[in-house]
Amino acid sequence: MKKNTTKIGARSLTSNSLYYLLYEVLNVLFPFLTGMYVARVLLPETVGMVEYARNITQYFVILAYLGIPTYGMREVAKARDNREQLNRLYSELFCINLGSTAVFLAAYIGMVLAVDAFRANIALYLVTGISVAINAINITYLYSGLEEFRFVSIRNIVFKALCFVLLVLFVRGDGDYLVYALITVVGTVGNYVINMLFSGRYVRFTTKNLCFRRHIRPILVLVVVNLAIELYSLVDTTMLGIFCEEENVAYYSYAQKIQKILLQIVNVFTMVLIPRISYYYQKGEIGSYNRLISKTLNILILLALPMIIGVWFVSDYVIVLLYTQAYISSATILNLLLPLLLISPTGYLLGSRVLLATGHENKMPISVCSGAAVNIALNALLIPRYQEAGAAIASVVSELLIMGIYIALGRRYFVLEDMRRDILKILCACAVLAGVCYACSCLPCAAFLIFAAQVACGVCAYFLALLLLREAIVTQYFEKFIRRIRHG
Repeated sequence: MKKNTTKIGARSLTSNSLYYLLYEVLNVLFPFLTGMYVARVLLPETVGMVEYARNITQYFVILAYLGIPTYGMREVAKARDNREQLNRLYSELFCINLGSTAVFLAAYIGMVLAVDAFRANIALYLVTGISVAINAINITYLYSGLEEFRFVSIRNIVFKALCFVLLVLFVRGDGDYLVYALITVVGTVGNYVINMLFSGRYVRFTTKNLCFRRHIRPILVLVVVNLAIELYSLVDTTMLGIFCEEENVAYYSYAQKIQKILLQIVNVFTMVLIPRISYYYQKGEIGSYNRLISKTLNILILLALPMIIGVWFVSDYVIVLLYTQAYISSATILNLLLPLLLISPTGYLLGSRVLLATGHENKMPISVCSGAAVNIALNALLIPRYQEAGAAIASVVSELLIMGIYIALGRRYFVLEDMRRDILKILCACAVLAGVCYACSCLPCAAFLIFAAQVACGVCAYFLALLLLREAIVTQYFEKFIRRIRHG
């Protein structure tokens, strides 16, 4: 039987993590950078209008891709060593995705034509609706399952750079909001097209012995999961648009963009794990499986806690620097959202990722649906009174609930190593970081110098403290780095 030439060991987890980190950070960094520019050429009301249209469109994107990106990545990882099986899997998922996209694209167009508020600005909603249509050729799961993160990352850089250049060239004033909306989807279109053009290196479309039925149940489960996840991440913006003014949507959106960039940096390690821990679990290598989960949780804590502390100290300056003084209200919202940097990745690693890798994704809706219900209720209660701050509080509380339920559901399928000593060392280093940042904030200097001192001194103090305390992961990578330097 013909084998796929791509092997599970072809990419190291470190290499995959770095490439996937680059990929995911760029996905969030692009709207972040465009936001910096757009905040200077468009009014908050106009930005809020575009963000609200994209928010509505995203519901249909979620429905159109079903649960295929997550499910497909796991299944491709399992079938990667058998070319015939991989071709059949790819063809089945491609057809299912094509059909679902056609259905929900028609539903989206029908909604835009039927609702007066959307029809009044039909051009904007048709432009953002391109995101729904292009999902028909979304095969990113193929490259993720094969751990081809280098290809995905390089391609992503090219299109994100192109989009930013187009933005600067063609969005020059408040009347260019349609062009802005169009450019935000150009990167996605380009990425999906390139994915299709190069897919022949790995798979061939076939019509032989296809069986769609075997995918329906897990895909439908993940549809519920993805919809619930996106519901509590999108419904806050939707309800802000209903209860508040458009500038409130803009304030919340800009704070959320920064929080999502930081979250992706932390969360990237759990995403890279899905193909590898699925492979370990399938092969019965439970020791490697448990060690990998334990090490990843340690890395999450190692990264998330200092980010929360550091960003809390510099949030005011960062918001004004990036978006001007007009968006200073976003700083408070960013501080409220910071706990998500630890809560969300921990829940997904010990719940979502474990359940998915071990084939127990049918338990995932319990957690995310509970969180979505609580989020909607809290948004309805808090947004009318506290506006965007209420939406941020609702997000943190609902995510905390999801984490608790996820851990309760997933703990049967993993055994963590003893991490108490390492966590204590991280907490001590975080205390040093907080002290340094506070001391820098008292310096009689210009705001920029204080910010630079907090970042530079804080980072150095944190990692130096970890080295002095002999924290395992930091020490391991530091010694590896020194060995490479010594050997050229």
